Amino acid sequence: MMTFSGLFIIICFAFFVLYVAVESVRVRRGEKRKFEVRFWGFVLVFALFLVLRIRINAHLGPTLWRQTFATNVLADVATLFGFIVAIWSRRALGRSWSSEVIVQKEHELIQRGPYALIRHPMYSGLLLMLLGVAIYYGRYPWILIFVCCLFGLYTKSQLEEKLLAKTFPDYENYKRRTKALIPWVW
Repeated sequence: MMTFSGLFIIICFAFFVLYVAVESVRVRRGEKRKFEVRFWGFVLVFALFLVLRIRINAHLGPTLWRQTFATNVLADVATLFGFIVAIWSRRALGRSWSSEVIVQKEHELIQRGPYALIRHPMYSGLLLMLLGVAIYYGRYPWILIFVCCLFGLYTKSQLEEKLLAKTFPDYENYKRRTKALIPWVW
């Protein structure tokens, strides 16, 4: 049975995917841009998840903790905070956003908004949203998915940092002033 928290989490993810899709088209209007297969692949996987979520969740192994009012609130807060950080990050990036690790024409090093605190706040936001899903379902495969995404996004962030360090002479100073994924921590 779908709870308010489950519906809330799905709505947050759906709005995030929709927002990023609309912004990627709006910001790049008038430019020839190749089709970003990875991003739209994510959209497809997300859509399939929405359609199959109940069946998938029923077969994902034992429950690690019961779903309670407290876990639902914690999941909602993590998801909402992650959603806000991810949207804020996407807005701050503007035309410099890409789903690929590239430097674009007229690319700038963004150091405003959430980028004043951390170098990869969009990844942090997405990870918080995924943590919300893991808390909500309370099943070990969701924890594993979260850990795999953490590893994957951290690896991608390292590739981005190497490219940005080559492109922007001030990047090392920016790197010393900020953390990678969690403000003041990591």
